[in-house]
Amino acid sequence: MLECLFKDPSTACRLRAGPAGPHLDGFTEGLLAKGYASDSVRGYVQVADHFGRWGARRGLAISDLDEAVLARFVRHLPRCRCRHRHGTYQRVPFRVRVFLRYLCDTGVVAPAPCPTASPLAVNYAAWMRDRHGLAATTIAHRLPMVGALLDVVGNDPAKLDAAVVRGFVFDYIHHHTPAVAGNVTSTIRCFLRYLGVQGRCSTDLADAVPKVPTWRHTTLPRYLSDDDVERIIAACARTSSVALRDRAMLLLLARLGLRAGDVVALRLGDIDWKQGRLRVAGKGRRETRLPLPQDAGDAILGYLEKERPTTAIDHVFLTARAPIRPMSTSGLRDVLQHALERIDMHPSSRGTHLLRHSFATRLLREGATLDMIGAVLRHRDVNTTALYAKVDVGLLRRVAQPWPGSEVSPC
Repeated sequence: MLECLFKDPSTACRLRAGPAGPHLDGFTEGLLAKGYASDSVRGYVQVADHFGRWGARRGLAISDLDEAVLARFVRHLPRCRCRHRHGTYQRVPFRVRVFLRYLCDTGVVAPAPCPTASPLAVNYAAWMRDRHGLAATTIAHRLPMVGALLDVVGNDPAKLDAAVVRGFVFDYIHHHTPAVAGNVTSTIRCFLRYLGVQGRCSTDLADAVPKVPTWRHTTLPRYLSDDDVERIIAACARTSSVALRDRAMLLLLARLGLRAGDVVALRLGDIDWKQGRLRVAGKGRRETRLPLPQDAGDAILGYLEKERPTTAIDHVFLTARAPIRPMSTSGLRDVLQHALERIDMHPSSRGTHLLRHSFATRLLREGATLDMIGAVLRHRDVNTTALYAKVDVGLLRRVAQPWPGSEVSPC
């Protein structure tokens, strides 16, 4: 494998003769499979060889290499006089870390010890997954709050009382944005109920969690006009190696009202080209089949034929830069924000749900009922869809009553 990187056969022989030599062919193959260019792989291999030789001169075997050794190696770089050193060393630590990760994945180096989670937190995570069917991302979001509460009492839930719980909740909310307040209280309340069922604390301790006042449907959904949505999609018509991918993803958001997680989780097998349908598994892992709009289907097909990297990964949308991996929800959000910037549009909301709300309001204006909109958006509760009833201003004007004591209705 090294021969494909270096024209001089003696270079490959010299690299294989070094302490890291037995692992460089596999390391090279792995990087190329992830989409790294040959020039980049060549740099990674040379740095790995340098690291291995430096460690060997200090009596370190390849299996002894770890983050602590890497820190020593980095301190050595500014005064490096090694025969095969590189002119610049800014990228060396990152490249060595990639090599260490490869050695760890292949079992050559023992993985770095991770901070062990509390057994109670581990059991609670399993309970959330098995009993409530929560997604891994939701569990990962809740566990830090649970861990923070347990840290307050030294991981002994028997020490929890109403004062401790209320003090923790108020302090946690104070150090975070107001938007997380409701999530914090519901998470802690659920955890305390779990502890009560397990007999680890008082069964009524959950009542000590303060309630955050919330009023449903007090705000209007943020949405864009049809013309603005088309401007965003047209912003992807540019000269770029990811233009087709970006346009296809935004079309799925705008034409079907998909969530960002639905788009990035889409796999090649989820597209039924003959029937023109998509299989989507949203919240709660409930599968739904949706019709694939013509322009969105054409955009996906164009991306698959012209832009998508050749890889064994079966996700539809992939990153363009190595290492090649599936797109993330944050990456999709960045795609939308860059499109907004290109057309100099600055809406109050810049998240991917902006296009989902715009899709729902368009359906409402076209005469769709709330039940129909809820079915397309895959809402479990009709009250969630009822939020969009407030955007039909024409209907609201007809049913609005004059303000008491006023001759003319303010509407």
